[in-house]
This record gives sequence, C-alpha cells and structure tokens, in this order.
Amino acid sequence: MNASGTEAGVQQPTQEQLDGWCEQALSAPDSETRTEAERRLRYFFPTFSESLTEAEGSYGLSSGHERVMAVFPQIKGAADAAQLMTWFLHQTTKVFSLTYIVRRLRTLVLNHLGVLTDEQKSELRTGLFAAIQEKAADMPAFVVDDMARTLALVVMFTWFDQPDAREVVEAVVNSTTAGQHAALGLQVLRAFVEQFNRELPARYIARQRRVVVAFRDRQLRGVFEAGLAAMRRGLAAGEAGREELSRALQLQSECLGFDFIGLAPDEASDDAVAIQVPSAWKDTLQTEDFLDAYFDGYTRSGPPVSSQFVEVLVLLASVRRSFYTETARTTFVRRMARGIAEILRGAVGLDDVENYHHVCRLLSRFRSIHTLVEIEEAPEYRELLAAAAQFTATGLGLWEWSPNSTAPLLAFWAKVAATHDTRDDANTQVAGDVISQTLPRVIGDYLRAMVMATARAQAGDLADSPLTDTDLLLETMASVASIARAAYEHCAPVILQLLRDMASEYEAQTGAVGALEERLAWPVYAVALCVGARQPYRSQPEDDRSDAEMFATALELDRLVQQRAQTPPSEALEMAFLQLLASFRASYVGEQGSRASGVFTRLAELVGLADGAAVLDLIVQRLLLNLRRWPAPSPVVRRSLHMFHDLTAGYVAVRQAAALDSSSLLLANHASEHFHFLRDVDEYKLRALYYAGLARLLFADPARVPARFAEFVGPWSQLTDALLPAPDEQLMQDAVRPRLLRLLRDMRGFLSAIASRQNYLRVFGWLCPARMPLVQRCVRMSADRHVQIAALKLLAELVYNRTQRLNFDVSSPNGILLFRDASEAICAYGTAVLNSEATVRDVYKDRYKGVAVCFTILTRLLAGKYVAIGVMPLYGDPALERAYAMVLDLLVRFPAADVIAYPKLGRATMTMLEALLGRPNVDLVNLSESVYAHIMRLCVEAFDHAETAVSSAACTVVDSLLSAAIEDPDRPAALPGIVRARPDVLRYLLTTILNIVLFEDRPNDWSFSRPLFCLITLEHDFALQYSAQIVQYQPPERRDALVAALKDLFSATPFELTTLNRDTFTQALSQYRRCATANNLILMVPTTQTLGAPVDILKQDDPSVTTAQDEGEAAMAE
Repeated sequence: MNASGTEAGVQQPTQEQLDGWCEQALSAPDSETRTEAERRLRYFFPTFSESLTEAEGSYGLSSGHERVMAVFPQIKGAADAAQLMTWFLHQTTKVFSLTYIVRRLRTLVLNHLGVLTDEQKSELRTGLFAAIQEKAADMPAFVVDDMARTLALVVMFTWFDQPDAREVVEAVVNSTTAGQHAALGLQVLRAFVEQFNRELPARYIARQRRVVVAFRDRQLRGVFEAGLAAMRRGLAAGEAGREELSRALQLQSECLGFDFIGLAPDEASDDAVAIQVPSAWKDTLQTEDFLDAYFDGYTRSGPPVSSQFVEVLVLLASVRRSFYTETARTTFVRRMARGIAEILRGAVGLDDVENYHHVCRLLSRFRSIHTLVEIEEAPEYRELLAAAAQFTATGLGLWEWSPNSTAPLLAFWAKVAATHDTRDDANTQVAGDVISQTLPRVIGDYLRAMVMATARAQAGDLADSPLTDTDLLLETMASVASIARAAYEHCAPVILQLLRDMASEYEAQTGAVGALEERLAWPVYAVALCVGARQPYRSQPEDDRSDAEMFATALELDRLVQQRAQTPPSEALEMAFLQLLASFRASYVGEQGSRASGVFTRLAELVGLADGAAVLDLIVQRLLLNLRRWPAPSPVVRRSLHMFHDLTAGYVAVRQAAALDSSSLLLANHASEHFHFLRDVDEYKLRALYYAGLARLLFADPARVPARFAEFVGPWSQLTDALLPAPDEQLMQDAVRPRLLRLLRDMRGFLSAIASRQNYLRVFGWLCPARMPLVQRCVRMSADRHVQIAALKLLAELVYNRTQRLNFDVSSPNGILLFRDASEAICAYGTAVLNSEATVRDVYKDRYKGVAVCFTILTRLLAGKYVAIGVMPLYGDPALERAYAMVLDLLVRFPAADVIAYPKLGRATMTMLEALLGRPNVDLVNLSESVYAHIMRLCVEAFDHAETAVSSAACTVVDSLLSAAIEDPDRPAALPGIVRARPDVLRYLLTTILNIVLFEDRPNDWSFSRPLFCLITLEHDFALQYSAQIVQYQPPERRDALVAALKDLFSATPFELTTLNRDTFTQALSQYRRCATANNLILMVPTTQTLGAPVDILKQDDPSVTTAQDEGEAAMAE
C-alpha cells in the first residue's frame, strides 16, 4: 500500500493488519520495518501534526505543484481521525496497539481538539471513558494510565466550553465510594491529577493555568478526600482492601504533590520545598486524629503499602507552617514527632529498605519545614531526638544496605545543629544535652562507618566503594561539615582524634599500606570540608585554632605518606589532600581568605607556616609533585592542573603565586621531562590548561616580564630554530613529530591566556615573522592530519582578537601580514583536502575538522576588525580573494546535509558565513550562481539545527544576501542579478521559513522575521498564494480567524527595505504568534482530504479600509 500514491482504491485494513503494524512500529528490531509500519499507520491514523520528515512526500506547497500528505480517503479532518482512533481503541485487545493508538490520539487532542464540535467532543470523552472501563481489567496499568491522561486532556481543554466536562471528574470521584470500579476510579483520578499537574508546551500555558486553578479550587480537595475515604475503607477491610488502599495512597501522594502555586518545573531540592496547600483544606487536614490513620496504617500494613504510608507522611510533613493555626500546628508537630519516635524506638517496619529510606526522608523533611520550636520544651522533642540519635547510630553502620538514606539522615542533624545554641548544651529542658552529645557521635559514627565500608569494598564484600562517587561524597561531607561547625568545640576533637589514631596506625604498619591509605581519605576529607565550611563572621578564635591543629596534623600525615611511598599513594587519599589544600586556601589565603585570622600563629608553632605565602608555596610545590609523580590520565593530575589554573586566575592570587620561588623555578623549567602528562601528545587539553596558567604567572609582574619571557621561550626557540632548516621528511620522523605537536599545542594554550595588547605583541614579535614559516609547513603536512590541525588551531588562536589584544598601531603592517599568513594556511589546507586521494576512514576527523578550523580562522580575521580588508584589492593583494575563493570552494564541495550533521562544523560554517556575507564584506565576495544556491541550501539545513544560535546565524546570512540584492539593484556586483535569476531558490526559502513560522513554535522568531521580510518583498505574490493554499487545507472552523491573522501580518507595513518597516513586520509577526496562541490556531498539516475553497488573504471587506501596503504604493506613486 503506497501512502503517497492514489487513494481511490485503498480499502480499510483489517484489525489484524493494524495490530501487526502497531507491534512492528513499537518493537521491530530493524529501523526499516519500524519506519514502514509507522508510515502505514500515519496514513490511517493521521494527527495532522506530523513534521516535514514524518510526512511521506513532504507537505510543502511548491510554486509549480502541490505536494501534500496522503491520508485515508474516509478521513476528511480531525473529527474523522478521532472517530477512527476511538473505534480501533475499542476493537483491539493488543497492548502494542493500545499503546500506539492512545499516543496518536493524545497528539491529536493536544493540537486539534478545538476543531471538533461540542457533540464530537462529548462523544470522544464518552468513548475514552467507556474504553477505560472496558479494557482496565485486562490491560497493564501503564496503558490504563495513558488512556486516563488522554481523557484528562479532553476534559482540560473543554473545561470552560462544556459544563458537563467537569462532571467527568465528579463521576469518577463517585465511582470510588464502593463497588467493583472503586480501585479503577482511584487509578483514573491519580492519572487525572498527574495530567493536570503536568506542564504542557508553552503555547498552552495560559489556557492550562486557568483550568488548573479552577480544578484546584473546585475539585482537587474532593479528589483528595475520596482518596482519604478509600484509605480508611481499605484499612477497615484488612487484606481484602489492600489494592484499594495502595491506590488510595498513590492518589493522596499525587494530590499533595500538586503544584498549588503555579505551573513551574520543580528545580528545587527535595528537602527545601514547602507544599502550599490552600487554606480551604484546613477542615480536612487539621482534625485532631488526622495523622493517627497514617501511623496506624503503617504499623498494620506490610511492604510495599507501608512505604506508601510513609511517602504520604513525608508530604504531610512538608505542608507549609503557615497553613496551620498556632494551636493546630502544635498539635500536628507533637503528633508527628511522637509517631516518628515510636517508629524509630520500636524499629517498626525498618527491616524493609523502602520503609527505612522513606523514614529517613520523613525525618529530614519534617525538620526542614518545621523548626520544632513549638515542642522544644515538651517531652516529645527530647523523645524524638533521643530516638533519632539511636536510629542514626544504627543506620550509619548499615550504609551499604541503603546508601541513599545517609544524606537525609545527615541533613536532619545539620538542621538540628543549625538552630542549636551551644550555650544550651547543659539545658535538659530543651534537650540541649541530647544535641551536644549526639552531634559529635554522629560525626564519629559516620566517619567510622565509611572507613569500615571502604575496608569491606577492598575485601570484595561490597560492589562499590563509597569513595567512588566523588561528587556524592563531597555533597554528603558538606552536611557533615555543617554539623561539625555548629558545635565545633565538640566535633573538631572527634575528627582530629580519628585522624591521629589512623595516622598512628599507618605509621606503625610495616607491610603494604595501600589499603590503609585509601581509608585515610575519610578523615582527611572531613578536615577539608570542615575547614572549607568556615564562615568568617561566625568563626571564633578557638575554631581557627582547631582548624590549624587539624590542618597541621593532616600535613604531617601527608609528609609521612610521601616519605613511605615508593610509588604514587592511594588516588583517593591524594584527592582528599588536594581538597584540603583547596579548602584551606579558600578560607584563609587570597581573595576569599580572612586577613584577621589567628590560624597562622598556631600553624607557625606546629608546622612552621607563618603566613599565607608559605601555605601558597606549599600548595604550588605539592601540585608540582603530583605532576611529576602521577601518570597523565589520572584524576589527580586533572585536579592538580585545575587547582593550578584556579591559583593563577584571581587578581590577587596570581600576584601572590608569581612572587614565590617555586613559581620562578617552574617558569624556568616548564618543559621539564619530569612531568608525565607533558610526555603524552594526546593530552592537549591538560597541556592547554597548564600553559594558560604559566602565561598568567609569567605576565603577573610587568617589571620582570622581559627577562622571564626570554628565559621562558628559550626551549621553544631552540626547538623551532632547529626545525626550521630541517626538510619535511625529518619533521615526520618519530623522534621529531611528537616534539613538534607538543610545541604547537603548548603555544596555543599559552596564547589563550593572554589578554593584554602589550603581552600579546611580545609573543607576536617572537613568533612572527621569523618562526611563522614552521607553522605554515606544518599546515602543508597533509600526511599527518594531527599536525595540520594543531597548526591551524594555533593560527586560530593567534588571529583571535580576544579582549582587543590585536590593536596594532595605525602605521603597523602586522595586521596585513597576519592576514596573509592566515590566508596562506587556509589555502594550503583547503588545496590539500580538495586534491587528496587518500582513503577517508573518518570523514569528520580526516576532512571536516580541519575545514571547521579554517572557517573559524576566517571568522576571527573578519570579526576582529584589525585588518582593513577593503583596501587589499586596491593595491593588488591576492590574500583576501584567495581566502574567500578557497572557503567557498570548500563549501560547495561538501554536501549541505553533511555540513550541518556535524555540530561543530555546522556552527563554524554558519558563523563564518555570517561574518563573510555581512555588510560591507558581502561586496568583496565574488559569488557565482551555484555558490549562492548552495549557501541557501546550507541555510535551510541550518534552520533545523539543534542550537538556536546556529539557526539564527543562518537567518542572518539569508537576510544579509537578500538585503544587499534589494537595497542596490544596480550595483556593479553580480549579486542582484543572481538573486533575481533564481526565483526557485527564493520560493524554496520562502516556503521553508513560512512553514517554520506558521507550523512551528521557535524561540527565535525575531531572527526568522528578518529574512522573511526580504523574501516577501521579493516574492510578495507568491507569499500570498502560498499562505492562501495553507489556509485552504485548514478546517473551516479555523479559516476565518487564520485569514484575519495573516491579513494583519501581510498588511502591517509596506514591504520596502527600511529599518522601520522591518521592525514593524517583526512586531506584527509577534502579534500573529500571540493571536494564534490565544485563538488556538494550531495549523493542520495539508493532506489529500482536507482541501477547501480558495481564499484571498488581502480581500477588502470594507472598501473604505486601506492597508499599509496600499498606502505605501500610493505614496510611491506620488
């Protein structure tokens, strides 16, 4: 069956055929079978929202003939499609078929429900409701949920238009009271609440918000109460009511998790969100025995229902404090605290991992939302803290059983510690003694538990070590640091003692120490995070002394480890030491450090570090030690280099670091063979990071730059001077090639950090012109693409006018010379690529990667504006013409689809074209007709690029070319003639952009409006014709509104190329978008069965009314 052919003889397929195609579309192993099945199903079940790629044969309307999407002859519109889908929904019993057809029906409802009559909408609601009741018993729950969510969409979109739509919710609520459909009713209600709470695409937000607010105010409380009543019935029914009980709890969770204040994505953390339950719910939630049913249900029911009870309790504990009156809040907090304490003391249900995890979340959420000041002098508060302390001590020892539960446990104690006043340590009335005793114990228990878990992982008893995930480790240790800082005089000694005990054990051990070194990472991380959590305005002098003692002890341990290590020590321990150094520097050294800290007084006594400079020197030496000792791919090397980069990034820090003797030694020996990562040619990103930091160090002290610079570039000068006279064959030798690659990449990293003009000119004077020929030779080494790419990227960095560093003097020829060198490199590489006959194994690496860099070089040359390129043709300099000719030749040699298929190449191409064809550069470009057509094809491909910036650049390119052709049609250049000679290109562009503007919702409509204005100016009649054809294929219910909207768009301004007219048209397009959203003008894909009567978009209903176009024409005539 050919969906794109003639439909007259096509018969409706059998149910078995449709079932088979649905199964193939969703489960066929090969893509061809899936694509064919989807094509057939789209023919019989169109949603009229298919994209250009989905619609077989495309639905675009060309100037010569109409091409539309073929559909089954019986389907004349969305109503027929909905009817056929509903029929199939009732007939089929296959899971694949139900899944597929519900998704298609959902898309149809979402976009085109508005064209159905009220009767058809009611029939659709009734059919969906009947299908849910009919299929629920035999279908998986997810299928029923999909059908219920689709029904909810229909109800949502007809909420205000049809009063009986709201009765659907009431009917489902009534079905939950009793009978065989009670459990199904609860499931449907949960799907309804989920759908109403789910954010729809942006064009529906305003409409959805009105419905959601009405649903929240009128129906949601009743839905929650239905779930509450069903829960109580399920509890009374015992085991027989278990299914109903589970679904009732799921419904309550969905209701309490409803977005009560606005349809916004939940970007907040789990423990920081207060549920904004409306005050109208007070009668439901503020009854005295409200929580009793949940705690009783948790105690009486087993998993998984018991964990659902705790999930609801977590949500109830998250209800905003202001929801309760003072008396009700006290009652609520007392009952919640008592219930949690009873669970913790009796370990009720805690042998189940889900129960255990949700109870930990309940503790954290309860304390995050409620400060518990209402009960801090009541016995419940003390009971809760005592039970939580015992629970925590036990739970931390079971880390491997439920690793995700540790974070909420620690968060609970961090909240308790944050509001605890250490002056109340002995105050038993507010449980101060319990808190002061528990906080140090929590710290110690957690660290010892992690040490033991690491030991079990080393022994093979655990699959993963807790040290594996560094991000999670730091997040969890941040809570530990918060707890410790709240009672530092009690907690710091615990950490210090653990560190000393493990250090003594390490010192006494005579055999292999690798396993113990890994476990030592835990107390070191604890010290690091505690030091990093210091807040200067809250820190006391004794706290700084504690930091000094812990830091000094960790340094002594580090020295002991370095003395004993024959090979690099444990990676985890090394990462912990680096975290410690970074944290201490952030708290006490540099821009963020405290100048009034007495920490150095104590450090001088313990380890001889008298000031920040001494610590900074220690950090630099340690980083250099890591770079010498560890292999290149190691995380330790990466972390060390990032720390070195951060050390040189700050204004104050880089000057402090530059004054160190170790920094001077490093600058004099930066290419040392002792650095493992410098030996690896492929670690170019690490090399760039390293040399960027060295550049900042080198130029930090202007007085010492001349002498330091000559010494710094000495190794590079020796190498380049040795390689310049060498033949090309010698450069390719195994002994020379790696050195050449390293040189090119190191120089690029060094240049990337230079921001000032003076420093750039110093490097430029060293490189150009004496050593530039070596770079040019590298570009011409076509046998080694790695060397070519490295040389091109060095040139791309050299021509980059970063922070205006390339502002040469007016009389300086450096800009012209640099342009010539870059042009020569572009032409050399382009010629090598175009003439290459070598086998291409990877087209991107072998071809497109270098081409993208060439495009970047030209972009930066043009955008830098330090070369007066307009005068180059005047004195016969061929560099500009050759560079332009080469990039255009490269463009046309590669398929347009390929250029855009590779994101980096597509980005570089569009950015280059935007600079190349911008005003006034476009006058210098010699475009041929074929090149012009190819550039336009590239732009059309780029319109669908994943990055908005690329599609916007494509719009700018089209706008620039067409504007140049329109503004001066008599200019000597051939561009106006080329544009007018290819109306097919103009119409192709016009139909593409109109399809995007009318059928899609893009974030960059402004960008598309600019070329669209030019295209309508050039092809005004065709634009009206094409728009009228689109209107012909729309449902009659939408045509009048669409014609009115398009008329306002096309008559908003005269189509003459002025800034005012452009801006007016852009505003009119924005107004069209608002009108389309307000009136739900979602266009339907043109099909073979939806063609209507012809329309005239600019038809005058009132002869006295003239359009802006008419006024413009009259003005031009005068």
